[in-house]
Amino acid sequence: MEGERVEFGLLVTQFSGQWNHSLGDARIADDIGLDSIWMADHLLPMDVEGNVFEGWTAMAALAGSTERVRLGHLVLAASFRNPGLMAKMAATLDHASEGRFDLGLGAGWFEAEYKAFGYRFPSPGERRRYFEEYLDAVRLLFSGGPVDYDGEFIKLDSAYCRPTPLQQPSPPIVVGAGRPMMLDLVGRKADVWNCPSGLIPRLEEARERVLNAAAGRPIRTTLQIPVAVGRSTEEAAAALEIGRVHMAWMGDIDEVGITGTIDRAAEQVAAYAERGVDGIIGVVPGSRRRPEFIEAYGEVAARF
Repeated sequence: MEGERVEFGLLVTQFSGQWNHSLGDARIADDIGLDSIWMADHLLPMDVEGNVFEGWTAMAALAGSTERVRLGHLVLAASFRNPGLMAKMAATLDHASEGRFDLGLGAGWFEAEYKAFGYRFPSPGERRRYFEEYLDAVRLLFSGGPVDYDGEFIKLDSAYCRPTPLQQPSPPIVVGAGRPMMLDLVGRKADVWNCPSGLIPRLEEARERVLNAAAGRPIRTTLQIPVAVGRSTEEAAAALEIGRVHMAWMGDIDEVGITGTIDRAAEQVAAYAERGVDGIIGVVPGSRRRPEFIEAYGEVAARF
């Protein structure tokens, strides 16, 4: 695998309700050489009644507790924050992290949290049109301003975003999407496409659609993918057993996941790299053995 470059990120736990778990994940990732850490942006967990830390506040805290990993969200719901506020928040965190921030954005999808917190939940078409304006407005604001924007949904009147982000012209914009028209939008507007695990079986088809829409503009591909690996056969089997239960929401881990011992997992990553994948964002099983599983994932990353 010499010569191949694949970046490795970790989805940090935020659903246990214990901050030491989130902080521990981030510090392990920073120490063992992973490239990035990521959080979700949900106001409710999937089971509605469980725990979840708010993603932006949590990531800002982790920026001050890490030194080299990049930081991002998979993905921030555009509906939750005005684009002007989002641009200001992103520029601030980019400075606070010394240019380690990736801006992950999405159109929003979890209707239960919209209703619970009083957000209007528009149709898919309206969410897509709003999101396209949102991406345009945020990029314009990153130039500093003044910005005037008169869209169907978004209005800006001499809006400023100063200081501008440390990374110029902007932090990389990562968009997570799977529906066909959203893939077209990703190709036209994003810097990175994050492929959700449910779409991995149709990766080539979806990626081709993104690249066609990009029309030659460079765009990277990352996967949000279940990872259950171990440094021994026993550790790998334990990770997979837990992963099959805890990560069933991501699809069939045996079909799409990165699993097994370090050697076998590295072969799977290499196969994804041959399919055009530039980065892996691993979702690792949560248990008392989670630190071990993350460290094993780090050993896979070290092969690349």
